[in-house]
Amino acid sequence: MSVDPQDLIEKMAWAAENDVRELLCKIGRTQVKIRRDTTHGAPSDPVSQPSVTLANIGTDAGDIKDDEARIAAPMAGLCHLKPDPESAPYLRVGDTVEAGQTLCVIEAMKVMTAVPAPHGGRVAAILVADGTSVTVGTPLARVV
Repeated sequence: MSVDPQDLIEKMAWAAENDVRELLCKIGRTQVKIRRDTTHGAPSDPVSQPSVTLANIGTDAGDIKDDEARIAAPMAGLCHLKPDPESAPYLRVGDTVEAGQTLCVIEAMKVMTAVPAPHGGRVAAILVADGTSVTVGTPLARVV
């Protein structure tokens, strides 16, 4: 299975429109990471344009399908990956998590809501940065 360039362009446009800084997709045995650096200049600057990384990956997801592995934001708000600025993050790539374990917290209207792991497994990817504004359905992490 090959990667369709038009599909990548559409994903990059969607990511830019939704202020997504990093998007991770799996196409067959190829992993596509789209990352947009927003720390430098305006969106028209070349440095803030999306970059695409392709990598071949193994199949370590067991019986968990890709759509089950991807954990999405249940609500809109600010996504916090750690309890406070001085604390360690709730999880890191490679960590093992249990069903119900807190993956992150979404802050909306000064109310903090924990996002639990729907199933146990290994954290394959964290798809948002700490403090990212998310909408309902924004991919947060992959747990396989």
